[in-house]
Amino acid sequence: MWLYMYPHFCYVLVRYFPFHNRRAIRYLLIAGALAMILPQIIILADPKSERSCPKGLLNMLFALIVLSVAMTCFTITFLIMEPIPTLIKFTFHAFGGVAALYQFVLMSKSFGDDRFSNCHTTVPTLWYYFFFLAVVGTLCLVFYIVMAPFWLWNSLYRKDSLYNNTTRQGVFWPVVQCCGCLWHI
Repeated sequence: MWLYMYPHFCYVLVRYFPFHNRRAIRYLLIAGALAMILPQIIILADPKSERSCPKGLLNMLFALIVLSVAMTCFTITFLIMEPIPTLIKFTFHAFGGVAALYQFVLMSKSFGDDRFSNCHTTVPTLWYYFFFLAVVGTLCLVFYIVMAPFWLWNSLYRKDSLYNNTTRQGVFWPVVQCCGCLWHI
């Protein structure tokens, strides 16, 4: 889920800066997105990564590179465009579903199967990288699972009862006033 969380984080963070003074933070966040692809390319180029593993880690790495490129494209789009068209928002949320599915597969391979743990002897770099991503992605997934009922309640059941930005009312207005990045989706 970190693939979904990073562009969302960038979207919220860049709007804390004045409109005409966002160039440096945009460049920094785009460099951060590109830096997330770099270890994947290094691991892919490593000759040890060609060794076999019964869980298909190399296939997972290829899928991760494709999803990371999509994440970088969404990050650049969210940093450059204002306002964001509805179709791009919808596509981003669909990408979030694909990222969640990828995270569930990664979690099931990392935490649920003993054959995956045997891969640390054959492809150690790839195994440690995926284990790190499984832990980080699980933390992001827990955040979204905790926040999702509130977002759904506010948007579907009782419109703007928990948080309404235009009237500055709602149960969560004092909390969101301090940290708006928690609420925005």
